[in-house]
Amino acid sequence: MRNLVLSSTLGIAMLASTSAEAFNLKVHGVVTDYLTGELVTNGLVRVYKDGVKEHAEQTGLLGQYAYTLGNNALYVLRFSAPGCQTKCFTIDTHGLAWEGENKVKDLFVEMTLFQRISDMDLSFFDLPMGQARFEPATGFISWDTDYDLRIRNEVQSIMSEYQRRMTAVADATSSIRSEGSVSRKHSGSAR
Repeated sequence: MRNLVLSSTLGIAMLASTSAEAFNLKVHGVVTDYLTGELVTNGLVRVYKDGVKEHAEQTGLLGQYAYTLGNNALYVLRFSAPGCQTKCFTIDTHGLAWEGENKVKDLFVEMTLFQRISDMDLSFFDLPMGQARFEPATGFISWDTDYDLRIRNEVQSIMSEYQRRMTAVADATSSIRSEGSVSRKHSGSAR
């Protein structure tokens, strides 16, 4: 009986010390270009809290963004840039939280954007490209792997078609440049 009381008391003491360890989540990262890997310096990151736009910021010269999320909300972070397909991911921060949260957990996410192709349907990318769950009491972050598996085949199929089209455009551009170079050589030698 004494051990049971001691164990219960120890459990309560552990809970009390854990409550002082509540976290907020800071999401930060960079936005890059899919084809070149370069930083997207003219990107826009919009943060929606429970469906309402709460914040928007430009990525700037270093392609970076950063935002600290509040607890007990569903967030959508949407990334866009001129001429690029908009993409997003979600983070659910619902969970146990206590007054006076003062610790911050960092989550780094690189978002890769790609140029839109006018005759290609890329609306699938309006769906979140990832869904995360953050537990304020522990600071634990998990990604919904079942969701990732459900969308993976469609993402791969669209990106394969995208790469095929971009390669065709690059080949055509290269061919036009080569033909222009050859015609200049011929016109120069005819003089």
